Amino acid sequence: MIESYVVGLATDQEARELETAMAQSPEVKAAVGAAQLDMERYVQFFSIAPPESVKERIFQRLTTDGAESIVPAGGATDEAYSYPEEEVVKEKRMVGAVWQYIAAAAIIGLIASIYFNYNYRNTINEWENKYQALLFDQEKMVAQQGVHQTKMQEAEQMLERLRQSDLKMVRMYTASKTRPGLLATVYMIPRSEDAYLTVSNLPEPPADQQYQLWGIVNNKPVDAGVFDMGDATKGFQKVKYVPGAQLYAVTLEKKGGSPTPTLTAMYVAGRVGG
Repeated sequence: MIESYVVGLATDQEARELETAMAQSPEVKAAVGAAQLDMERYVQFFSIAPPESVKERIFQRLTTDGAESIVPAGGATDEAYSYPEEEVVKEKRMVGAVWQYIAAAAIIGLIASIYFNYNYRNTINEWENKYQALLFDQEKMVAQQGVHQTKMQEAEQMLERLRQSDLKMVRMYTASKTRPGLLATVYMIPRSEDAYLTVSNLPEPPADQQYQLWGIVNNKPVDAGVFDMGDATKGFQKVKYVPGAQLYAVTLEKKGGSPTPTLTAMYVAGRVGG
């Protein structure tokens, strides 16, 4: 309220209340005086002394009392004279406008930089993903090539064994009418006591089960091992050699094999020399 009173912005009601308080309280009166003194100092500090010509023009206007034209002292015209206050305001406006343009340009540059950096990063990530995919494909091809080479070597070794005169081949056919068209073959080499298995078209077993090969000796089943399906069915799988086996059969057992065959789950069977 004191500041508003000193600068002349207080309402009539506020002015009366403050003047009453000043009359009753020396502290309020001192505060108002201090505010007035601060205002005078502020005005004096930022005041600009007008040129002498301005002073002469003011007195000339007062003496002529309404004259339409006033001739400045020293022959100066209105166009030739510019007020310092106006020049300062114009300069401030010009500087403010320049900084506005600079700030706008900086913001636009920042947005453009963020946009290009974002696109650049996305491009880098895309090419990095493609590069990683190519590396993965290359490693996969190398691994597959190694597998194929191993299979070729195994096939060559198997062909060499198949050329032996004592080779015996046992074809095992469908053992149940409910599962027609099945075929698997056991290759026995008595001289080296080796045995190999090829699977033609046995169905893929459940994940918790495996096929198991049996050699039947004098009506007694002898475990010849479990074997895998999938890619393993495309080649020869080494199995246990069962000496004296007269019959071979394949049953579906729990994963890992069973000590005795499940006769109701027999898929193929074949007689040696049959």
